[in-house]
Amino acid sequence: MASFHARYVSGDVDDVWRDLRGLGLRVFDAPYREDAEAVAREFADRARRNVETLVERLQAQGFRAERNDDEGTPCRAHVPPSPDAAALADWLEATFAPFPMTVSAWIRQVGDVWLVGDLPGWKTSVLADPLVVQLEWAEQGGSRSYYEAEYSAYLEDTMRQDAGIAFQLDYAPDELHKANISGDAPYGIDLPGPGIDGKVGPAIWFVDDLNTAFAAGGFPGALWEAGFQEPPTGLRESLAADLFRL
Repeated sequence: MASFHARYVSGDVDDVWRDLRGLGLRVFDAPYREDAEAVAREFADRARRNVETLVERLQAQGFRAERNDDEGTPCRAHVPPSPDAAALADWLEATFAPFPMTVSAWIRQVGDVWLVGDLPGWKTSVLADPLVVQLEWAEQGGSRSYYEAEYSAYLEDTMRQDAGIAFQLDYAPDELHKANISGDAPYGIDLPGPGIDGKVGPAIWFVDDLNTAFAAGGFPGALWEAGFQEPPTGLRESLAADLFRL
């Protein structure tokens, strides 16, 4: 029987994720762990290449990444993992075990992505839920102290725990805050994880959410109530062309 990694590389990506997720926590044990980790590394390598391609295409069209503040402060659309990324992933794996392999691989191999900004020709791109995944925050001094404080507050909040509310590892503002509009809580990964992949809330897998974003060229949403307008014809398709399905 072919390994999960061999099947993934050959293009059987959706079935591989189905089968690996179906293993639940057994994925962390022999004989599955080594194979599953290879899939997670391949996933992150493809995600990194998607991000680099997408940022290059956006910048060729004049895109400028900007903070979601009143000033539109310029920032970097992609910050590769710093030398401290592996240590952060190690700490998260130890603190929140079992920690999703896909999220760990993203931290180690992809880095931080921020597609909020100004895109000439599509002034409402900020209302399209631009792709943001910031787990290391290398350019903001690192995320560990923030996660430590959030987790400490969670452990003291017995009402949340008694209600079965999981700790959330924040990685992006919600679609409203991305557009500098008052909104809801950040997007995040529920911890501890259920297996190889992380859950964004109760129903969405981390990898599936990323695939949706990449299929839309990094802009999968539409805040119509805030004045969203469709992009120029073919823009999303040109941005998404030939990106890897993760």
